[in-house]
Amino acid sequence: MNNNDKYFKLTTSYLIKKINFCSKLILFIIIFTYTLSFHFLNDAFYKSVQADTTISQLVPDQSFDTGNHIYPLEANQNSALWTNIGSAETVETSTFSVNLVNNKSKSAGYALFNGAIDMTQKVSFSGNFSLQANSSTDPFAAGDSLGFILTPKSTDFIANNLKSNLAADGTSNVVGKYLGIGGLSDSIFMGRDLYQNSDVDLDGSGTENAASNNVSIRQTNNLGELIKQAYPTTSVPNTENMKIDWQPSSTLTNDKNVTGELTYTISSENGGKATTLSEKITVARSMSLGIIGSTGGNFGRLTYSSTEDEFNAYKGTQSVQVNYLDQDTNQPITNFSPSIIKANVGDTIKVLGKQLRDIVDINTFSFLTPEIPGYIFVSAPPLVVANNDAENNVINVTYKKLPIGKAHFNYQYSSDVVDQSILLPTINDTEGEINEAVIMPELPNLPDNYYISKVVTTDGQQYATLKDAISGEKYKNQELHFTLIVSKVVVPTTSDNNSSKQSSTAERKNKQGKQTSKDSTTVDQPQEQETIKKEAIHKNEKPNSESNDTFKEVNKEIDSPLKLPLKMPTEISQMPQSSVVAINNEQSKYPNVSAHNLEIQVAGTAGIFAGGVVAIGTITGFNKFYKFLKIVKK
Repeated sequence: MNNNDKYFKLTTSYLIKKINFCSKLILFIIIFTYTLSFHFLNDAFYKSVQADTTISQLVPDQSFDTGNHIYPLEANQNSALWTNIGSAETVETSTFSVNLVNNKSKSAGYALFNGAIDMTQKVSFSGNFSLQANSSTDPFAAGDSLGFILTPKSTDFIANNLKSNLAADGTSNVVGKYLGIGGLSDSIFMGRDLYQNSDVDLDGSGTENAASNNVSIRQTNNLGELIKQAYPTTSVPNTENMKIDWQPSSTLTNDKNVTGELTYTISSENGGKATTLSEKITVARSMSLGIIGSTGGNFGRLTYSSTEDEFNAYKGTQSVQVNYLDQDTNQPITNFSPSIIKANVGDTIKVLGKQLRDIVDINTFSFLTPEIPGYIFVSAPPLVVANNDAENNVINVTYKKLPIGKAHFNYQYSSDVVDQSILLPTINDTEGEINEAVIMPELPNLPDNYYISKVVTTDGQQYATLKDAISGEKYKNQELHFTLIVSKVVVPTTSDNNSSKQSSTAERKNKQGKQTSKDSTTVDQPQEQETIKKEAIHKNEKPNSESNDTFKEVNKEIDSPLKLPLKMPTEISQMPQSSVVAINNEQSKYPNVSAHNLEIQVAGTAGIFAGGVVAIGTITGFNKFYKFLKIVKK
């Protein structure tokens, strides 16, 4: 084998190994991506049916929506979404199963779905029912009723109605012949009416006041009374599966009710012929779902279990009004209108204050209260959203009005001001929350020639300025007082002593001028010149009265610096030594003049010298850099 063949063989082997490695890597990436996508989508779906754990900020006069308005397809199988009332007992949780009544007479049990159904959307679900008579050989002598109910009332109302709605003889006005919907206005029963009562069951077949195999759709009126006739009914053998289908057709203009067709199908598990009942009815937009089993003189075992059929339904929603109230008056706080939260029936709504913003409960929808100036959050009870109960779907958020501190300010003449006839301006008070810094007021201008000489507080403390007086001061429960003492600028008169000083100064200058030597070269001295410099004075705050004698005019200070000559006389370089001595003598008289001029000369010369050095250094540096570049190029 020659070298070319060996090289070809090695190259081919290497390429095959690389291809195998790349193929495995690509396969791994595909599997990993698929697995990750599956878990991500699964998690996303799970989160979509859970309560939103984020905390939203409420804003007055605005609406909010909790979202999450669709039930998962297996919701009817989740035992956590059902609440048992009366004699009902859960027997299996994997697929929800419950004994509504277990061989007891005159008993009733409800399994109530925790949420509600949005009747503006299509609805479809089913369940398995079974009955076993114990009081008779007749299989239908197992009780009074067994089936589904739909009602606009909330689950709490249903539970209270079962306990409290009793006739004078102690019998229930809810179950028995009332099929579990007695006392529930505008409600529907769909299922088996196991006893033909002559006073309320005017339609249907069978012997009166005896066990019956009738299946019916029954309703109550707006007073919760059972409608006695003109209802769909038929006779059906003992079967197990019952299904509900709802098809909405129109929503009424009042936006509270919806019209549609309700279909109730009864079929056998063995696949026999199904029986269907349907009725066009008007219902509330949101209806609570429940299962009822009740017994009377006839009793037995009545049970329900969920099916694996899909639970197609949207969640019924209600509006929750959030009010912002003053705790002391129990009235709405001005300019803070209620917020509205659209929430699912059965949701728990919590409204939290700022200090509780870190509390999050995965089983609730949490909102933060707005911060209201001058108030502090006190409380807001959590709310479980009830079905069609606007009166109770209200959260009252209470606030405590913070106490407001006040600070008073007033001008007052100093005792040494002779003329106090000019009326001093009024200063507005300030307000602020307790323990907050005192606010600086707007100070009105004082009359001309008047200024604030000091500020006195209630406890007698004195300060140079109002800013100093309120620095670090905070509002308290008691009111604060600040008195701004006003003094008048005093213009001092010229005294004899000052006049004699000025005269002696002038004489000394003249005398010095006469004593100058003829032979010496003289240097012109700068003439003294008075300049007036303005002083920046705080608004309404003039210098202390003790220093008033230094002022000749208001807001002005007299200063007399010596004017510096623009340059030294050129004759100085030609002067003899005796002249230099004379100049030194003159400098001793006016040390600032000569010293300053010499400093200017030295500084100027040094500056020129330094500038030259820098310039030469810069040029030299460029030359060296240029030579370096030439070497590099070569």
